[in-house]
Amino acid sequence: MVIKMIAQTKILDLNRQVDSKPVHECLLSNAIAKIKISSFGCTLQEFIINHPGFPKRDIVLGYDNWEDYKKLFDDGKSAFFGAIVGPIAGRISKASIPWKNDFFKFEANEGPNLLHGGKRNFSNVNWELVSSTDVPFPSVCFGINTKHEQIELPGELYCEVTYTLKEAQLEIKIESFAIEDTLSNPTQHSYFNPGGHPTSILDCTALIDASGVLALNSDKTPTGEILKTQKSPLALHLKFRGLDNAYRAAKLKNQASLRANDGFELNFSTNQPFLQIYVGGESPLKGKNNMHYGAYSGICLEQQAAPDAPNHINFCDIYIPKGQSRTNTLIVEFKQCQ
Repeated sequence: MVIKMIAQTKILDLNRQVDSKPVHECLLSNAIAKIKISSFGCTLQEFIINHPGFPKRDIVLGYDNWEDYKKLFDDGKSAFFGAIVGPIAGRISKASIPWKNDFFKFEANEGPNLLHGGKRNFSNVNWELVSSTDVPFPSVCFGINTKHEQIELPGELYCEVTYTLKEAQLEIKIESFAIEDTLSNPTQHSYFNPGGHPTSILDCTALIDASGVLALNSDKTPTGEILKTQKSPLALHLKFRGLDNAYRAAKLKNQASLRANDGFELNFSTNQPFLQIYVGGESPLKGKNNMHYGAYSGICLEQQAAPDAPNHINFCDIYIPKGQSRTNTLIVEFKQCQ
């Protein structure tokens, strides 16, 4: 299929400031898709697809206004809809990690553990608009500095996130630059639904090519054991409300897919070794188009290194020496199922 491209990037200044920076809304569009990103949390608010042969649909959960995202964080009720999560995604057991010849203790924010970077994190601060372009594809880049934003981390980190809308795919690139010796394991935390955000994910099929899954303690922190999966690709049991686990990827691309009952499909590719799969996200606020988001409204596929990696010698290393960098990429491809 040849797609005639009508590519465009629009940057809107919403005349509001958070963290001493203007709040921006960015629109990336081409002939079949439109993306809306907020600078608050570097958040993917909309992912509207008008693919030939299918009804138009918005495939991510979210809110109409950036203020709703901030309100939920302020009230301690956020489900991290669409945000960039970090600087350390997932849980850190006892909110503590080995650090050089000692330990670094974070301020816990989920019982005794650290969740998604802590109380002040990538998701609840306003990112700086770094650049935008239409060429060769609509693209926008945001940046953040952990020290400037008073985000707790043992060593200063600068992070840039670039959203690029290509012909039939969205590429999300998260680049971490170590200004000092530090560590980083961020991810993108959208709740996807290939049938559109007003529908239930129980009406879709979810597959993941996984070679293993992390064993968990009762508080959902890893035990350190990686259990082998019985087969691959593995059909996920979406009706299991407790689904919140990290699956080790069995191959280097197309690690997961979500297929709506009308044949519309999303494929997910990442350079990261794990996908944290989470079903949930019930929200106390009405979402886009006045929708109520319940337990089965969307599914997260969080590309990342293993959660709690510093506390397990058999997990991958997320430490970054001063002057070095690390890149996390996610590609979401949308197409008609063959």
